[in-house]
Amino acid sequence: MAVIRDMMPAFELFQPTTTDEALGLLDEYRERAWVLAGGLDSFDWLKDRVKRPAAVVDLGGVEALRAIRPAGGGLEIGAMATLREVSRSPDVRERYALLADAAEIVPPRRSATRARWAATSPRTRAAGTTATVGTATARAAPSATRTRRRR
Repeated sequence: MAVIRDMMPAFELFQPTTTDEALGLLDEYRERAWVLAGGLDSFDWLKDRVKRPAAVVDLGGVEALRAIRPAGGGLEIGAMATLREVSRSPDVRERYALLADAAEIVPPRRSATRARWAATSPRTRAAGTTATVGTATARAAPSATRTRRRR
């Protein structure tokens, strides 16, 4: 029998719609859970069997994590808010124009396993699913903020 090496291991997929539901699942599965927060690089981790979770908790349906709202004299921006949402938010534009401008030019990650970056295009920003505030913040690598020079 042939051994297929490019298939992901089996796991249970959960798609909570509230933060309480998501926290309950994470509490239940603890270290056996993998949080999917919009990043396509997770699929590479799973496919390459670097991670073998019993459960994947997809936070894409938790609207509270996408919120951009006034809080404590500033703004609270949810980790699942896309950079497109940040750049187009009237609150961000009015109070933090530099942040809105920066959110428009952060380059998206083209390939998760190979550090190839591309300049942000309107088409990529329109997709808006992988370029989240949480991803941009969590990576916090100098290479995450540079565009590739063309020769």
